[in-house]
Amino acid sequence: MSKNITDIEYWKDDYPFLNEVWTTYNGFNKDVVDDEDKSKYSVLCKQIIEGSKGDLSIHTQICMKLMRNLGYFSLDPEYYQLSRERCNILYNWIYNLINKKKITDKVIDKCFEMYDFEMKSKRNDKKCYHYRDIKLYEPINITLLNIFNDKLSTIKTALVNEDTFISTKGRNFVCECVKIYKRLDEKYCHNGEGKRENYNSTCLKLKQFMGEYNFLRNILGDLNPYIPSLDKIDKELLAKCPETKNILQLDSGTPETSVSSSANSLPTATEGQSNLLEKGATLTSGNMESSMKKTITTTIGTFAGASSLLAFLYKFTPAGRLVNPKLRRTTGIINNNFYGEEANGMLFDGNEHNGFNSYNIGYEAV
Repeated sequence: MSKNITDIEYWKDDYPFLNEVWTTYNGFNKDVVDDEDKSKYSVLCKQIIEGSKGDLSIHTQICMKLMRNLGYFSLDPEYYQLSRERCNILYNWIYNLINKKKITDKVIDKCFEMYDFEMKSKRNDKKCYHYRDIKLYEPINITLLNIFNDKLSTIKTALVNEDTFISTKGRNFVCECVKIYKRLDEKYCHNGEGKRENYNSTCLKLKQFMGEYNFLRNILGDLNPYIPSLDKIDKELLAKCPETKNILQLDSGTPETSVSSSANSLPTATEGQSNLLEKGATLTSGNMESSMKKTITTTIGTFAGASSLLAFLYKFTPAGRLVNPKLRRTTGIINNNFYGEEANGMLFDGNEHNGFNSYNIGYEAV
């Protein structure tokens, strides 16, 4: 990693395969210069900032960008009907601005108050939502795990890419997300439940990530040993997520630093599935690519011939959300404490929560 993973604006170099994420994020930062509604945004934000006791000299430009990004004045549904993925990226953008003291939670509250009123007048429910009653900790890290969930298909494609540059970048991203999950889970959760009652919402989000991550390992088939298992996270993070950026590969003749591993340390996705690594095999920075090519062909072929039962599972399990993003539903919130102990609201599944802590933002699909 050349930059901290929370700095999405720098993902172009670190995670080029996630170009949709970082181009969207950087688009949020563009000045409201050529927009035909610039003067309207200026007047609107003057009202918002004065009403929330903000600083016009500091907060005006950010306010204008936010309202533009939300499609406040747009008459075209393409611009004001927002997807969950876009909202998740927007929440991360807002968290970073708050962390850098470029905007306040009160100004954000007022922005969404005005935004909600405008969207009601347009009868638009496909929007980024703002709630106030669910506590969530370290929200910027949770947004990254949500983005992981949103881009599961893209991540899988990167991991099995024939270009080792891309597959390595894909694995680096997976490793960073697993590290975030591990730290948050150890800090706030025990056996999937919050160590304190007000940690439960945070642990719920970690459970959601765990489910999506395990699904990713399942569809990788024999390739799943190349990313760590959450069930053996302490052992496998060290072996499969080294600090070096060279992806660990199977090769008996590559004279590079290696990490020895037995079959027991590399669990398969399903009981009885053969392990890619035989007992005593060695992971090196050599040539895993041939193994990846063989396995992904088999995996894709299996899915191509899926039975009607598998199709049913796609519709009503995480698999369905990978194949058809329209099946996903998420709600959420956001708060102003970036890394501290104060609770922050975040994104939640609409089927599990309908409400949301002082200054929270989220999204709920119709």
